[in-house]
Amino acid sequence: MRWRTPLALIALLISLAPAPAAAQAGTADADTREVQAYRLTLPRLKQLNAAMADLHRQRDADPAYQQLLKKKKELSVLREKEDPTDSDGERMDRLEAEIREAEEAEDGPEDTKDQSLTTMAQRMAADPRIAGALKRASLAPREAATMQLAFIQAALTVGLLESGTIKEIPKDLNSDNVKFLQANRAEVKALTALGQQEED
Repeated sequence: MRWRTPLALIALLISLAPAPAAAQAGTADADTREVQAYRLTLPRLKQLNAAMADLHRQRDADPAYQQLLKKKKELSVLREKEDPTDSDGERMDRLEAEIREAEEAEDGPEDTKDQSLTTMAQRMAADPRIAGALKRASLAPREAATMQLAFIQAALTVGLLESGTIKEIPKDLNSDNVKFLQANRAEVKALTALGQQEED
């Protein structure tokens, strides 16, 4: 149960690297073409944002997540003490161990070798929280995966252009998506989850 990552979808979709195995080269190329062909629109991004907001609410209502937040807050307060006692030090050690154990249990083992769109969509469909949030937002898992990758790619490119790191949109990217984000920055930022993601 992955509540450490603010957006549960990101844990499944953040990797933009192609699958490493040679046998997967064809799949990786096909996935790349599918992501490049996807056209971002405000209505579809609003649906994705609704799914992410749904996941936020589920996470915030989870007692285990609330307990984890309390432990992190207590640890932060103890670390800020100017003259911590021995018992404070022991408590900090216990809290650090409990937080680390909780986060490792949340993450669990993950097979990162296969990052194909098909596998991403299957993982999303297999998680009842993500599947439910997507269904309520009227989004299929595969489109959610494709849209997420297209959005991240375009947002990163916009950031590189604005910082001057690159001077023009790379020819192998979907320039329409980059221009879409540039033209609709305010509207995208108004979508809390996606606006936060674009800034990260």
